[in-house]
Amino acid sequence: MNKLLKFGLVGVVNTTISVLCYILLVKLGISYILSNIISYILGILNSYYWNKKWVFNYQNSKTPVFIKFVAVNLVVLGISTFSLFQFVQVLGLNQYIAQIFSTGIGMIVNFISNKNWTFAANSQSKK
Repeated sequence: MNKLLKFGLVGVVNTTISVLCYILLVKLGISYILSNIISYILGILNSYYWNKKWVFNYQNSKTPVFIKFVAVNLVVLGISTFSLFQFVQVLGLNQYIAQIFSTGIGMIVNFISNKNWTFAANSQSKK
């Protein structure tokens, strides 16, 4: 199974976790922006484990991979939150639909960044 397919599968699980948490938090009365941040953090924790162990099979303990992973995800969180805000406030989309679109944008940036920077030391590892 190639890295992109594995990343996509992990992404589906992360997205499911994030979307379900987002919906729950919004329904509990938490603002959609804060709900997005909290649900994204939960997805990050799941994502780090599976991307490091399964997708990229990363084993180089000398590289601060967790710091890189968190940095990438903070940037992606900023991009997805900004996109969510724009979709809701500027374009007037439903906040649930807007969250799906902003997650898609984030997933693209996330894969490219993790493949080419976070886990780049393993670029020649098994697929």
